[in-house]
Amino acid sequence: MEQEYTIKNSEVSPLAKLFFRCNINSSKVADNVIVGDMSRLTSSELAEYVKIDRYNLIYHTQIGRYSYTGPFDMIFKAKIGSFSSISYGVTIGPPEHDYKRLTTHPFLYDPSYNVFSHEEILPQTKFDKEIIIGSDVWIGCNATILRGIHVGDGAVIGANSLVNKDVPPYAIVAGDPARIIKFRFPEDKIQELLEMKWWDWPIEKIKENRELFLNKVVE
Repeated sequence: MEQEYTIKNSEVSPLAKLFFRCNINSSKVADNVIVGDMSRLTSSELAEYVKIDRYNLIYHTQIGRYSYTGPFDMIFKAKIGSFSSISYGVTIGPPEHDYKRLTTHPFLYDPSYNVFSHEEILPQTKFDKEIIIGSDVWIGCNATILRGIHVGDGAVIGANSLVNKDVPPYAIVAGDPARIIKFRFPEDKIQELLEMKWWDWPIEKIKENRELFLNKVVE
């Protein structure tokens, strides 16, 4: 009988749910996490109640509590806050090719092509710029966020957007390249929310203040 999933050099909570042929390598998985079919997690940390959908590749990434991804997402070298929503087909921190060299082909960095030896290949730099994504961020389907970008708390990234510049807190951006369309709330309300940092509250405090969440901030 084929093994349903693979765990290697990892700390996985017995309360986590791992689905068909997912692969957990050198990672930490907290309570009540879900990792979907065929998803791969390498050198990463998932806080409690994180949900990783099917066919994800999560590499050297930390994801805060209650955040989730959609299917077919690829995330490289990122720190993602809590309560963030990532839709399907999203790419965060994709490797980039150095077009200033004679070739953009990876044989410059990978000895398995048998072009250059281990001693001759160039050092890998494709994951040297970390991506920071705040809490309560919503990233629409098929969006791409380039390496080294900082997305502020509460921001919204429109579907199919290419984000190549930092995004301020609570900004709504869209387009290729993405530009600011508007902000979710007035400036004074944004400052109040940034000071409140509700995403750091214990769940019991969130429940006690349910009116704040169930009612609209602005009409």
